[in-house]
Parts: sequence; structure tokens; C-alpha cells
Amino acid sequence: MNSMPKSSPEKEVVKSLEAGGVVDYLEYLQSGKRIMWVNFKAGVARGFGMTVGATLVLGVTIWILTMLVDLPVVGEYFSDAQQYITEYAERTNYEDEFAEQIRLLQEIDESNKQLINTSPEVD
Repeated sequence: MNSMPKSSPEKEVVKSLEAGGVVDYLEYLQSGKRIMWVNFKAGVARGFGMTVGATLVLGVTIWILTMLVDLPVVGEYFSDAQQYITEYAERTNYEDEFAEQIRLLQEIDESNKQLINTSPEVD
């Protein structure tokens, strides 16, 4: 009647694991370089997303506050809030810190060059 051979339980388990992607996942876990590359790409995407998201939220917030400043009674409070947000956005400019880091790195490089030039030669 039923001429199809029955598959063994082991074959059924293997088929279900392959269908579920477990084999691919195990291959992924065995490759350290692949894990590092995937995590690096995920980190870059998260950082980019956070930057874009924060920019949009801050921009929309300032835009809404500029519209609400003209309201009577509460306009003063919104004006203060807008001022605080604008000051915060200006304070988070990191150009000064980057310039300081570059200056420190140049000093370190110069001192390393001096150490190399003044160190006694070994015969």
C-alpha cells in the first residue's frame, strides 16, 4: 500500500535542524573572524543610527519649541527650554577635545623621536 520507505528518526532530526538554520548558526559560531566582522558592522550601524536619531529628535524638539515660544503665559518657559537645549547642543561640540588630543599625540611623537635620537647605540 504505502511504498514510500520510512525515514529514520536521525534523518528527520537532521532535516529539521537544517530547515531551522542550526547548521548555519553552528558554522557561524566556529568562525571567529566572521563573528568579529558581523559585530563590527552591527556596531557601526548602531552608532550611525544613534547619531541620526539623536539629531532628528533634537532638531524636531527645537523646531516645536520655536513654535511654542510665541504662546502667551507658557511662552517664557518654552523660551527657557529652547535656550537650554541650544546651549547643550553647543556644549557638545568636541572640536576642542580633538585638538587637545592631536596636540598631545604630537608631543608624544616628538618625545619619542628625542628618546630614539639620544639613546646609546648597542654594538
